[in-house]
Amino acid sequence: MKSVVTSISLELDGDVTHTRRSALLIAKVAQAPSRDQIRFATAVSEIARNAYQYGENGVAEFSFNTTSRGVRLLARVHDRGHGIRDVDAMLRGRHQSHKGPGLGLSGSQKLVDDFVINTSEAGTIVELALNLKTVNAPVDLARTAAEALVTATHGSPVEELSEQNRALRDALAEQQFLLREMHHRTKNNLAIIQSLALMQARRSEHAETRRALNDLTGRIQAFANAHNLLHRADDVTHVDIREHIETLTERLRVALAQSGLAIETEGPPLLVSFDTATELGLIINELVTNAAKHAPSTNDRNSVVTITAARVGTKIRLTVADNGIGLANAEETLRASKSLGWKIIEGCVRKLNGSIAVDGSAGLVVDVEFDQGPF
Repeated sequence: MKSVVTSISLELDGDVTHTRRSALLIAKVAQAPSRDQIRFATAVSEIARNAYQYGENGVAEFSFNTTSRGVRLLARVHDRGHGIRDVDAMLRGRHQSHKGPGLGLSGSQKLVDDFVINTSEAGTIVELALNLKTVNAPVDLARTAAEALVTATHGSPVEELSEQNRALRDALAEQQFLLREMHHRTKNNLAIIQSLALMQARRSEHAETRRALNDLTGRIQAFANAHNLLHRADDVTHVDIREHIETLTERLRVALAQSGLAIETEGPPLLVSFDTATELGLIINELVTNAAKHAPSTNDRNSVVTITAARVGTKIRLTVADNGIGLANAEETLRASKSLGWKIIEGCVRKLNGSIAVDGSAGLVVDVEFDQGPF
């Protein structure tokens, strides 16, 4: 049996804002953690906005009920539209439209603990639930929440906005801490795997096996480096690619010291996403390692590889160039190559939705370009 708190008619744009404020306050009264308050309110407001804009208005109802898993806060949004097409594809995140009925379904589903949708030509009903850790009965929670909503209508809008901002800051700080801790633990786990691979390489009697394991440790380090930077960064969502390259190449200088390869880096500070940083780290690792193997120093010339990353128009261009002997028909030769390193590079470029150009006429020059919109 459910205990209803309130119902809100979704007929004006302001009703969506009122729905979000109510969701946030009810979740707070239910003593949900700040992060859960934010995610529940965000999910409900997305569905409410969709109902208002595309569902010919509707109603949002808040209630508490009890299930086998305990007490939960439930929001039920019912619109009067004509249903949502391809709803299953939307929920799987495969729908490509960014407007029209169904806006926000996939994202809202990920924010709540339970998400149920029923849609037909008679309208759409979406139920969003937040599991609570409370010993209070649903009827008591509903009564307390209803009283809080009445009190809030007579409160100061400035105080209400300040309280919401504090909740947002608290939720953001908690998320930042959790992300930083995740990167720290991932970095440590990768370090353990890297150490095991190095130990196995030292114990191996076969040179080819040792080379393969040493190559593997370099690839692991390329992953670990981005995690390490984000663990120490103020912003745990983006990586300064210049710092990433400098840190990675410093480690490569130590690992490849016997090759005599000099590594130079150029380029301004440039923020990229974590996923982009890991792909670029792998590309750089493969190309620098390749230069150490195939661009050896001679009596009259030291082997040098130069790494440059810069924004070019709306794109980012990564250039890795060595001063070795080059490679005839470089693009065709590398495309036909069975080299694991080159296949890794091509795979990384595909993940970036980028393009790759190769020139082997005077040393090997590899340009990778990809879109990376402004932050």
